[in-house]
Amino acid sequence: MAFISRPKLIGLGIAVGILLSPLQSFGGSVTTADIVSRSLSVDCLEWKISGICIWLKCTIFGCFIVTTPRISHRLPDFVVSAYPQTMQSPWTEIRSIIATFSTPSKELLSGGSIVGVGTDRLQQDSLHFNEVDVIGSPATKFTKFGKFLCRSQAKPYFPYFVSVADAIAWRSGLPDGLKHESTTPGVREIGRWPHFTWGNVYPRAGFVIQNHPGKAAAVSCQRGIDVVLRDGSGHVGNPLSEARENRVSRGDRAAKSQHECNLSGGRWAFNPKLDSAGQCVKQVWHQWLPNSNEKIDRWQILLPSHSSKCETFGESEIWRHDAIADDGNYVWNYWAKYKCCVKAGGILLNHFDF
Repeated sequence: MAFISRPKLIGLGIAVGILLSPLQSFGGSVTTADIVSRSLSVDCLEWKISGICIWLKCTIFGCFIVTTPRISHRLPDFVVSAYPQTMQSPWTEIRSIIATFSTPSKELLSGGSIVGVGTDRLQQDSLHFNEVDVIGSPATKFTKFGKFLCRSQAKPYFPYFVSVADAIAWRSGLPDGLKHESTTPGVREIGRWPHFTWGNVYPRAGFVIQNHPGKAAAVSCQRGIDVVLRDGSGHVGNPLSEARENRVSRGDRAAKSQHECNLSGGRWAFNPKLDSAGQCVKQVWHQWLPNSNEKIDRWQILLPSHSSKCETFGESEIWRHDAIADDGNYVWNYWAKYKCCVKAGGILLNHFDF
């Protein structure tokens, strides 16, 4: 998978608002403040103790076994947008970043040498075309607090996948169209096949055959996150490949108290030679981010309506939301599932789930 260099990030104002009512409609675009305020969902967090972690801890008195909980929960790592008009992202502040990736593709698209540039003509009947952006959510910076929360692997505002930069594969369906996931009926379907299905994950391209425009946009979003978290081969983007199993150093060395240190994930240590009051020492946490899975992934709609609830695409044949976007713009939060071991100190020997 090709990699795209990280753009120079522009300053973005972030305002945290009060979480809205379970379902409230708003306009055809979202701002950074909208995304942050609407990402504070307890329902989507799904926090639980999922297993046990086993540590070997050694002191001057010998070594012994320590067990700690293994926790799992979700974090709103990615903002995924689907929209028909090329380079017209519904996330207003991100459009300038998208433009930096779009420059090499503008001449190619405007010349008409590749079909599917996001025109109204393509949104007729059951054939829909959508551009898709997978961007690191600005809400991830608020997940750094809390001793019993895993640390997000996503970088705020970082473009992990921008379909216009992947113009050839996103419009031709190649090389995905040659893989068995594309040629075998019932494989990687979104929904219960053959009872009903919203669409297929493969080939991961912008064209979707689906009578409902909202479901077509959702299928496109699932394809975009699949490139980032599962298999990016044949596409241009920035996969989150390092997130499968990670060691994360946590702890705020500037913490003034043991309470603040614990909240940052560090360990409060007393060292009379350095500081009689103690100091915060970084600890290494072990955590895992599984691959995306269309059967259990959780999505929270942000546009054209907003819900504080999460859903899995295709779990119901019915479109649950009260609005279909007239302009074709849809924005979702993708809540990535994490697992991590609460730190005990020492060496992690093993871990298992209940």
